[in-house]
Amino acid sequence: MLLILSILAILVGPIALSWFPHSRRLDNFLFSFVLISIGGILLLDIFPALWQQIGWQLLPFALLGFWGPSLIESSFRKAADKAHKLALALGILGLALHSILDGLAIIEDQHNAMVPYAVVLHRLVVGLSIWWLVEPIWGKFRTYSVFALLILATLIGYGFGSGIFFDSVNLEPHKVSNAVWLDYFQALIAGTLLHVIIHRPHIDEDGHHHDHSHALEHDPSHKHSHGIVIKHKSLFVTGAICALLLISFLHQLH
Repeated sequence: MLLILSILAILVGPIALSWFPHSRRLDNFLFSFVLISIGGILLLDIFPALWQQIGWQLLPFALLGFWGPSLIESSFRKAADKAHKLALALGILGLALHSILDGLAIIEDQHNAMVPYAVVLHRLVVGLSIWWLVEPIWGKFRTYSVFALLILATLIGYGFGSGIFFDSVNLEPHKVSNAVWLDYFQALIAGTLLHVIIHRPHIDEDGHHHDHSHALEHDPSHKHSHGIVIKHKSLFVTGAICALLLISFLHQLH
């Protein structure tokens, strides 16, 4: 049952957003909601767990993930959009790996009864965030493929966690989830995800997306604005409040 819920949860956001046309109002709401909810999950749950595993080494990997694409953009202006897409692809790879961990985490455990439900709820945010980030850049078909990958990764994680795969390969779930290289990779991905959210192409009042190359064609002195174009402050604040309430609830469940 929890496996089914975890898969449905990641699809709720894309289904809901498909009902609404692209608009700056919706974009301003989602920008604050995604930034604060994902940032809150990272700061309250992911980073503290990684700090316990790898200590101060978390910082350089997270900073590399966040500033790395920006350094490429500042050094090679024409490569800005490629850097964004590379960062996005890396973020998706990290989310696929995280989906494997989600699959492991939703195994019912009497000692951590609320954790699977927290995982299901946070996947609502993840699914919505992925659609908001990926669909404007890669289109619907490729975005559907991303969700198929995440669902497959969840099934793989669940298979490992429930022991389906371990009898044949002689592995244990905790060894998969506690691998040191995985901690470093998650730190890198955490920084990358924050970069991708902040530098997402913004939407104009007509619902059109504008990336870095489009802006340069019309304004050679263009400086990065991307996702940080706030025209509807009330919706931006509403999104932030919704995100704060959600991450507070999720943190209590964890």
